[in-house]
Amino acid sequence: MRRSDREIKDPAEIEEILKRSKVCHIALCKENEPYVVPMNYAWRDGTLYLHSAREGKKVEFARQNPYISFCVVSEWEVVEGPVPCSWTTHYRSVMGSGRVEFVEDAAEKAAALEIFMEHYTKGPFEFPKAALDRVLVWKIRADSLTGKKNV
Repeated sequence: MRRSDREIKDPAEIEEILKRSKVCHIALCKENEPYVVPMNYAWRDGTLYLHSAREGKKVEFARQNPYISFCVVSEWEVVEGPVPCSWTTHYRSVMGSGRVEFVEDAAEKAAALEIFMEHYTKGPFEFPKAALDRVLVWKIRADSLTGKKNV
């Protein structure tokens, strides 16, 4: 990291950013074609959870190349300065990478969706079998995590 003075070294702060943020951008690549897409997500115990339809461009990319990068930003504010080149941005962010596994087991899928829903609202939740059959749950164990801030 070029700006080591902005690196977040406290694992608890990195966890807090991952639990507080609401949108995760994932980066995929297939045959030298990059693809970035924002998604809802959940984070627990070193694992990023996503969900999607069972098919589509991002699924096609992930099936061909399961290695992804991701980024979440919990705060973002442009701070004006007296001249354009003196402006800055205050932010806290976490970037990571890992390998996608698609969850097919119904019980594991329901448990992952429970984690996902708890990220956005309070439970309890029930997932009808038809809904579980339709959804594709992504599970990414983070191989690396880095945090950065300017506050």
